[in-house]
Amino acid sequence: MNDNKLLIHSFFSIIARFVGVGLNFLLRYVITRNLAVSEAGILFLLMTFIPGVSLISRIGLEQLLVKKVASIKDSQHALRSAFLKNSYKITVATSFIATALWLLAAPYMRSSFFHNRISLDHLLWAGVSLFFFSLLIINTFYLKAIKRTITSVLMQNALPAVCFLALLGIFWPEFTQNQQFIELYIISLIGAGLISLLLTWPHFDKKSEITEGSLSIREMTKQSLPLAPISFFSFIMLWADTLMVGLYLDTTHVALFNTAATISFVSLFFLGALDSTIYPRLLNIAKQTPIQLKSFFWQATLLVIFILLSVTALMSLFSAPILSVFGEEYVAAQSSLMILLLAQFLRATSLTFSFMFIIREKVHYLNIILVLSLAINLVSNVLLIKAYGMNGAAVATLLANGFLAISVIIVFYYKKLLER
Repeated sequence: MNDNKLLIHSFFSIIARFVGVGLNFLLRYVITRNLAVSEAGILFLLMTFIPGVSLISRIGLEQLLVKKVASIKDSQHALRSAFLKNSYKITVATSFIATALWLLAAPYMRSSFFHNRISLDHLLWAGVSLFFFSLLIINTFYLKAIKRTITSVLMQNALPAVCFLALLGIFWPEFTQNQQFIELYIISLIGAGLISLLLTWPHFDKKSEITEGSLSIREMTKQSLPLAPISFFSFIMLWADTLMVGLYLDTTHVALFNTAATISFVSLFFLGALDSTIYPRLLNIAKQTPIQLKSFFWQATLLVIFILLSVTALMSLFSAPILSVFGEEYVAAQSSLMILLLAQFLRATSLTFSFMFIIREKVHYLNIILVLSLAINLVSNVLLIKAYGMNGAAVATLLANGFLAISVIIVFYYKKLLER
């Protein structure tokens, strides 16, 4: 029965993720076909910075939220909502601090990463969207925790793209003028955050104040901090290369490399769909029916490897035609794409093993591995980008992800995380 449920939920999660992938690639197609490569690079770099800074500001809160809420019985609606309400309060405070730091750092970001090709006003206004992006993610993870998997997947992956595409359609004549695409992107994130709140509201219990078992804001903050490196280093492992390419090369190379990287992340979109299905159930089984944990874990692991291996092989075969969709200039990133696809497959193999570190409360081991992987990534980028350009950045990702996967599996077995 569990086998059938896992396959069915995974199937529908992947379909939902496919919708999100399709909309994001449609958005990228519109951008690359209508903007110069250098201007597309400006937008892609901004689309890397905002999620990254927003992620840091959440201090691991979304990880704690899904961990706590997924372990609560379905009948305890008020307790679930108490965690969500406190998450909103923490997000307001941390986003305010993040926005202030963004405003202070904007002149440096403009000169070092954007090479003065973006107006300072646009960069300053982009800081406003940090809170709304965090709001979107908090709502996404809450819906994931209460097993609203399809809504969660669509909200996180499709909603921002839908909002941006809608604004592009409305303001099409002004889209390419005076970098107004930046303003439209900022407004789209604000809209996505507000819509996510509307979609989550029906699952919110108004009596959430009168519950036992909920944590105070201070305690939630304290417990979320050890989880923060998991999200932060995972994000940096994905996007550090784009940032480093922006730092050492120019926005034209950012557009080429970022497009290759985004295509390689299609495999991670499949992984995200499996994550949305597997992680909450793994948490629930570990707490409610631990005798089934070992069987479910290996079933989930094999499912992840099979699906990701198939996706990686197929995308490698058609790498050049896929890149040409965005413009013939982007085929120059084919070698980088091939390397990145292999790197993301290696990363995917450690997914279920990483979950067990969180479930067994051994996150500090995972954090150490992530820090070391990030160090390998950054050092490799510094050394290899100067010598090999974009391909050097791709190899840096491959080295870091290979180290990450091997280390996670070795520590998993050494600490016997599945046998407890």
